[in-house]
Amino acid sequence: MLKLTGQQVLFLWLLKGASVQAWTRWLVALVMVAIGVMLAVAIHTVNHSALASFGQALDTVNGQASAQLVAPLGDIDDRQIEDWDRRRAALGIQAVSPVLVVRTDQLTVLGLDVFKAAVVSPSLLPSASGHGGDLFDAKALFLSRAALAALNAKVGDNIRLRHGLDSVSLRVAGDVPGAASQVIGVMDIGSAQWAFKRLGVVSRLDLRLEDGQTTQGLGAALKAQSEPLQLVATQDRDRRMSLLSRAYRVNLTVLAMVALLTGGFLVSTAVHLSIVRQRAELALLGVLGASESWLRRFVWAQGGLIGALGGVLGVGMGLLLAAVLMRIVGGDLGGSYFSGAPAAMVIDWVALFVFAMAAVLMGLVSAWLPLSQIHWRRPMALLRAGQAETLLLSLPTLKWSLLATALAIALLILPTLDELPWAAYGAIAALLCAGLLAVPWILSKLWGGLSRVVASVRVPAVVRLAVWRLAQAPSAATPLIAGTVAAFSLTVAMMVMVSSFRTSVSDWLGLVLPADLYTNSQTMVDQPGFSPSVQALVAQVPQVQKVETSRQRNLRLANDRPEVVLIAKPVNLQDPMASVALVGLAQLPPANGQKHWVVFGSEAMADLYGWRVGEVASLPLNPQGPSEVWVGGLYRDYGRQHGSVVMSTADYETITGDRSRSGVSVWVENGADTAQVIANIQRQVPELTQLKWISANDVRQLSLKIFDRSFAMTYALEAAALFVALFSVAAGVTGQLLLRRREFGLLAHLGLSHQDSLRLVSLEVGLLLAVAIIWASVLGGLMSQILIHKVNPESFHWTMNTHWDVGQWMAISALLLMLGVLAARWAAGQGLDAKRLAESLRADW
Repeated sequence: MLKLTGQQVLFLWLLKGASVQAWTRWLVALVMVAIGVMLAVAIHTVNHSALASFGQALDTVNGQASAQLVAPLGDIDDRQIEDWDRRRAALGIQAVSPVLVVRTDQLTVLGLDVFKAAVVSPSLLPSASGHGGDLFDAKALFLSRAALAALNAKVGDNIRLRHGLDSVSLRVAGDVPGAASQVIGVMDIGSAQWAFKRLGVVSRLDLRLEDGQTTQGLGAALKAQSEPLQLVATQDRDRRMSLLSRAYRVNLTVLAMVALLTGGFLVSTAVHLSIVRQRAELALLGVLGASESWLRRFVWAQGGLIGALGGVLGVGMGLLLAAVLMRIVGGDLGGSYFSGAPAAMVIDWVALFVFAMAAVLMGLVSAWLPLSQIHWRRPMALLRAGQAETLLLSLPTLKWSLLATALAIALLILPTLDELPWAAYGAIAALLCAGLLAVPWILSKLWGGLSRVVASVRVPAVVRLAVWRLAQAPSAATPLIAGTVAAFSLTVAMMVMVSSFRTSVSDWLGLVLPADLYTNSQTMVDQPGFSPSVQALVAQVPQVQKVETSRQRNLRLANDRPEVVLIAKPVNLQDPMASVALVGLAQLPPANGQKHWVVFGSEAMADLYGWRVGEVASLPLNPQGPSEVWVGGLYRDYGRQHGSVVMSTADYETITGDRSRSGVSVWVENGADTAQVIANIQRQVPELTQLKWISANDVRQLSLKIFDRSFAMTYALEAAALFVALFSVAAGVTGQLLLRRREFGLLAHLGLSHQDSLRLVSLEVGLLLAVAIIWASVLGGLMSQILIHKVNPESFHWTMNTHWDVGQWMAISALLLMLGVLAARWAAGQGLDAKRLAESLRADW
């Protein structure tokens, strides 16, 4: 049995008493800490599970290959296979296995040379059944166990797969035992090339290296030989996969940490009011011999206990929320980065421990402010009744606030770290701390000046009492509204940022969607497109006014980064703004008689690849080597975070020789029925029957719906912040009324009615909330500019214009003010009991 000393028993007894007496404030602070931890745990667990599932899928599709060779623009001429077989010994390559990757409407099909795959990636080898399955049959398809279940098929069945504009009928000839959990199919590479019309090309070359050879060594050798194919090692693939959603999930995690930070201010408020309530007990212990360090440990313990309880509760709630989110919005939390089968939850126990410890640390840090404000060496003064204000030290100063502001400015100057705006996040935290540290000084100056004004004018007695009370007791006001300032400033910052982003996206959609109808095949991004003659056929459809076609291709510019999207479409070089949503002015090449290939890059191309307007860049558009292009301008692209490039269709065809198309834009006559036009196109142009058409208005609505889904976590955090602000006010007023019973008892004895007491409390809280809302709006506006002009460009590589929704801000402000005053009035009605007020007057000695 555990034996405790007398001091330890007293310590635990006081800690229990503090938690029981102030359970409402503790509960609010604990819940906010738990919300922050919950969001962080849920976000990390969902994304960790999605990345693990996505990585497992890639591992399965890639087999056990040591590395891969890929072409920057997609396909590799299969005549190069013999050349690599000759070169492999000199390069330290044991075997080269060609793979054709075909993405259909239902699954990914891999075409393999089974003899070479047996050496390089044996896990992908198919197993023929006893039902006459022949691996080299032109129609034979081998499905993984997951694919058999997804397609509800069995060996011997015939299935139909749609690939681009074509439909292919195949027969299930067996299974793929080594890829049971992934929805894939395997065919003989020759049969796949014939069935899917991909003769003469492969998608990649899988490599198995000799013992002693490394991917670094092979990469150096290929670079020395100026090899146009790119070597992709496992670590490159892992980084590329992580970069797909890293900025998105980091920003969500930072939002969760913001919630945790807000909870920290509530912990500080709860601990501060708890100490004020226990001032006499702590002073008595000091007189009886308790050391200053013992008393300080008692304060630390309160903050740490709230943090620990919030951390444990948050971890449990986070895992539950992660399971719900993975079922509802998927592993990308609405960001549309991963697609496919739902991922299984993978729990990162180390991360859970870190998040729980972060909550404990936040609780301990939150106890620092109350600790710094206590007169430990003047216990006798605290033993007198009504001495709550003597707990505070010197008059408020701006010294620490100005220091935090200077730190925020310094952090804004720093560059990104590992392509993430950690310094900007730190600047937001420093600015928030600066604003909160300035609150005591602002209240002191404001109420002091207002009290002098009130003294010289005729105002109702309740107003005079409220202003004088605020002027004479500034220490009671700061902890009352600190949580409100923190929560509402973060709400305003997120509201302005989201409003600016949504407005910018809406304006951008208006620029990039000039046509009335669109269709585009995503499967053609790395596959052959349809014939350009389709444009003329669509133009002959009744009520069609104008038709444009385009071609999109995935372009790999770096081994460890996601692909850049190359868009070939009609571009008016005389007026580029008519074709591309440029940011700034275009700069065309000089007319010196030299041929220049003019391209336009998204803002991400400038951030990630160093593109500059008016300079020459390099793009691997030709199998023989890179092509030099002239960067004519930069444009916004909210749909492709990792970069995109626009060039004219004529230039693209000249360089690549690819004359196929993957998208069609249609302008219709005024008053035309778009549904009827789509039906006519599908009837008169059978080549496009398999493609889905969508109107510009539907694209806009769908895009904004996806936007709102992506920011669902932000909206939820805004609501949680307002909820916490209201509870902070209610709990703070309750604590203040407990300390002010003697004051209200005296006022009641002098003739102040119960209704006037309620009006006094409501007026005090209303004035404090008005100041809190105004100051928090200033702080939130400044933080929103950091989010808009630093965090977003450095995270997602796009810019936006500031848009402050004044109507929304006024509505939220009025709601907070009204509900805050109502909460204070309710708390006052509960605390101003006439019998207790009378008893409080007996405590004076």
